[in-house]
Formats: sequence, C-alpha cells, structure tokens
Amino acid sequence: MTLKNIRLARAETLSPEIRQQFGLPENGLIIIESRNPDLKENFVSIKKGGIRDYLISLGDFKEVPIDE
Repeated sequence: MTLKNIRLARAETLSPEIRQQFGLPENGLIIIESRNPDLKENFVSIKKGGIRDYLISLGDFKEVPIDE
C-alpha cells in the first residue's frame, strides 16, 4: 500500500485506549500514518533509529554517492 499521509504527535496526548491498542509508549514522539486505499490511521512509535529508519523501512532505497 502507498503511504498517503504522515503526521507527528506526542504519545501523551493520545487516550490510554489508543496507546494500549497500538502498543505505544506512555510518552514520546509517534507517527500517525494513513495509507491508500483505505486511509485508516495507524499509530507507530518512533524507535531508536528515529524517523530516518521509519522512512527507510517503507521502501527499497539504494545508497548512492553524491558528487559535489
């Protein structure tokens, strides 16, 4: 599925029910993503690698050198 939208939020602003349902921590930065075709929101906690690791997990990226 294609990523449609992504938002950043704080876990502490979410209800305890949502945090429990999605296995989120009590506090910290989380990602709220929606994907085509259903646009249902999914909550993802940001792990140790940060947003970079989250974005890399979405697809097959190639490491290429950048010439200056």
